[in-house]
Amino acid sequence: MTDLPVTVKDTRQRVREAALQLFLEQGFHGTSMRQIARQAGVALAAIYNHTPSKEALFVELLSEFVPQRAMVTAMAGASGASVEALVHDATRRMAGALADQQPNLRLMFIELLEFQARHAPFLAEDLLPGAGAFMARLQQADGRLRPYPPMLVARAFFGLIMSYAVTVAFFHDIPLVEFGPDDLTSFGDILLHGILDTEPPAAARAGTR
Repeated sequence: MTDLPVTVKDTRQRVREAALQLFLEQGFHGTSMRQIARQAGVALAAIYNHTPSKEALFVELLSEFVPQRAMVTAMAGASGASVEALVHDATRRMAGALADQQPNLRLMFIELLEFQARHAPFLAEDLLPGAGAFMARLQQADGRLRPYPPMLVARAFFGLIMSYAVTVAFFHDIPLVEFGPDDLTSFGDILLHGILDTEPPAAARAGTR
């Protein structure tokens, strides 16, 4: 009797690992349940003891491995008394978390391309509270924020860090694209201050004296 739960658990884990590998390699529609069973080394009927459908299996894996989950966890661990310090620490932590998530970026693209983000509401219910908690901390930190809606700022934050991860994944070996040690600091500065230089040129400042 004690061996059965272990066997069931092992089978479930093999199915999940096989499905994840095949989804990442072939996409959702390019992967069949029969292929998953073969990759996992289990009978096809055994898969349905653990999941009702291929889509349910994909959603389970998407929910667990979607990169935004690692980003929200990283945001929760960020610290800093000021808005600037908190943003820079969160930026560093989120980018560090995404460094281990490069393969899982494909899951996000599969969801977008093959499902047109059909499962996004389900994921949002799970992930948005964490983002909202970080935005509340940001509003309480030292510093004056412009009156943008908190979730708009959160979207900008997520988008900026996600774009960093995507450019690293896509263009890392392209000679014309430069990557530097201060990129993350610059990304945080862009979020905080934008790209418009509001300081007058040095010559203009000197002329006003």
